[in-house]
Amino acid sequence: MSGERTLSSTSLNSSSSTPPGRPHAGPGTIQGREAFIGRLAQQLGRPAPLTEPPARTVTGVPEHYASIRLSEEERIELFTRSWTALTGRVWVVSAAEAAEAIPALVREVCAELQIDRVTRWEHPDLTALPLDAALEGAGIAVVPWRPDGADAAGAPGAPAADAAARPASRWSARSPLLQAAERCRLGVVWADYALANTGTLVLQAHGGRGRSVSLLPEALFAVFHADKLVTRMGEALAAIREQYPDAAGLPSSINLVTGPSRSADIENDLTIGIHGPGKVFAVIVQS
Repeated sequence: MSGERTLSSTSLNSSSSTPPGRPHAGPGTIQGREAFIGRLAQQLGRPAPLTEPPARTVTGVPEHYASIRLSEEERIELFTRSWTALTGRVWVVSAAEAAEAIPALVREVCAELQIDRVTRWEHPDLTALPLDAALEGAGIAVVPWRPDGADAAGAPGAPAADAAARPASRWSARSPLLQAAERCRLGVVWADYALANTGTLVLQAHGGRGRSVSLLPEALFAVFHADKLVTRMGEALAAIREQYPDAAGLPSSINLVTGPSRSADIENDLTIGIHGPGKVFAVIVQS
């Protein structure tokens, strides 16, 4: 066809003089399977490839790693170092002061970032806090992640005038709740677990805990209990497996959030916040 270029299999060879069926032996090229495996064996210090698979005497994480046991204070200190190294901010509050401190901290973040619209999980520990009243008292609309969340915020998605002027689109076909959450600049969640050694939040999406709350806004505010802060990922995964022994009951997704969203897949140019929140905040509630 005119204007099209056809790439033949012979054009992929670095030398047209290589006979068919013989692997090209130039640097950086893959040779036959036996030669390739032989090179790997040599790099491992073996005279020849093994003919039998090596005995596997250990399963799971290495013993020296699994044997690490940290106290609660040590886990909090390690999480704080890991989280702040990723430009996040951490506060530790006591359970007795949580009802007053957490709403005040969310208001402080909203004032700092000039945010007037927040979406939050419908989590029992969050709903037990006077968070909505504190935010609404400061003129900040709250979109709880529940069917009537958009109506509760008094702003069900796009304004009517804009909706009338805009042609039909996939965005306008979305639920009012999702449209309302997309217009929020801060998402508030209660993390199921947190990993101290990497500064990671573990968020299970189900019921009133939609993943949109942690992915759509430009900033994320997470709260969790200190007893849900574990040292490493394997501990959190084991706890989830115990919590949901039947795979059919698992949450629709389990999201691991380690600091702000980072992307450098275009020309190695690091961009913050392009695939998720660019600012992250965490509160640890200690008994």
